Amino acid sequence: MLFEMVDALLCHPGRLESLPYLSLEPVLRRGHGSVYAALDKGRIDAAVLVGVLAEVVARSAGPVFALDCSQWPRPDAPTSPERTLNYDAGKDVGGGGGVVTPGWWFQWLAATGTSGSSWASPVSVERVPAGENHNVVAIGQIEALLQHLRADGVSGAGAGGQVPIVCADGDYSPVYLGGRFTGEQVQIVVRLRKDAVMLADPPPREPGTIGRPRVHGPRMKLSDPGTWHDPDQYLAVPARDGHAAVSVSVWHEMHPRPSESPALREPGYQLGHARPVTRGSVVWVCSADPAYPPMWLFWTGPEGSFDLDRVWRAYLRRYDIEHLFRFLKQYLAWTRPRVHGPEQALRWSQLVAVAYVHLDLGRELVTDQRLPWERGGTPSPLRVKRGFRRLHPQLGTPANPPKPSQPGPGRPPGRTSTPATRHRIIRPAAKT
Repeated sequence: MLFEMVDALLCHPGRLESLPYLSLEPVLRRGHGSVYAALDKGRIDAAVLVGVLAEVVARSAGPVFALDCSQWPRPDAPTSPERTLNYDAGKDVGGGGGVVTPGWWFQWLAATGTSGSSWASPVSVERVPAGENHNVVAIGQIEALLQHLRADGVSGAGAGGQVPIVCADGDYSPVYLGGRFTGEQVQIVVRLRKDAVMLADPPPREPGTIGRPRVHGPRMKLSDPGTWHDPDQYLAVPARDGHAAVSVSVWHEMHPRPSESPALREPGYQLGHARPVTRGSVVWVCSADPAYPPMWLFWTGPEGSFDLDRVWRAYLRRYDIEHLFRFLKQYLAWTRPRVHGPEQALRWSQLVAVAYVHLDLGRELVTDQRLPWERGGTPSPLRVKRGFRRLHPQLGTPANPPKPSQPGPGRPPGRTSTPATRHRIIRPAAKT
């Protein structure tokens, strides 16, 4: 049933109004009532799914990934459990930014590559449970990805010797993510706040000095150029193809202050001992176009893997994951179903990820049905979806045909249903 739901989703023209509309597609040979039942009783092996999705990583562009969260809003579902208050940046009220909406929070890990396009193939999707930190969930997703990349020969030795890069926005902890993967064959690039303070290593200790050795050296406040020392590396990218010139500066052997959050204790930390230091490189990307403010990044990775030109270009491609979120919500009906529980929502999210990967694999097989006002070139996910209905008869399906059945007797006479249990919205705990 789950296989046929993916086929019906890809063959459905336009935008899906609700899940029962999938039963109108000939490829779905079950009734409309079995759609929600499949999400409730179906089973998907998450570990195997990550391995299948990781095989679609484009080795020609290099293993570059983006990590970000997106919300499944459920504001009018008091009977749905484990709803949390989440920030929804897409709902701008009066130009004052996003709003907080009850719903479920999902974290996606997608392959973006380094070439600009609207494609971002999902590799992993996990729900961030109530009371859990999204950085902790990210650790599990990255570890599962690295395990499959090592099995496929992509990590480190594969893909031309390029070490995978995982890019995250400023809501993630560079100390926690970078410290966890110290010594691993992976590069972590996290955006820094423009007012963050970075620290250099202290100068060598003079002989005969008593007392506890210093841990931190000179301060470098990103918003105060007077505290900056000369960069260790510089790159000037000339203007071309309508893009403004870019200058990139790097300071090596820098580290942020350790996190004070109990949920983000650095690996190896024990109470009463010195806090471990996560060393890396601070990257400053400045565009000649004043419309684009400077961007600060913090890089951690294995020794000898730092490639300045690849690092800053890889982070710019992190924004391609926003194209993925928009396409999943608008054309693959990711947050459209009114499921009851978060387990059903996760199962549908995994099916949507599989459907998107089908489109990625079918780019060279589907005839491009370009509208008169659309440009040529690489077809977008939407244009591939338009032609998937003609491609499906050539692919077939691994699903077994439905077994003959008869409608059930229905509810016995005189039996009434009890009201569904209502659940309170889980609010984040106050920070101390």
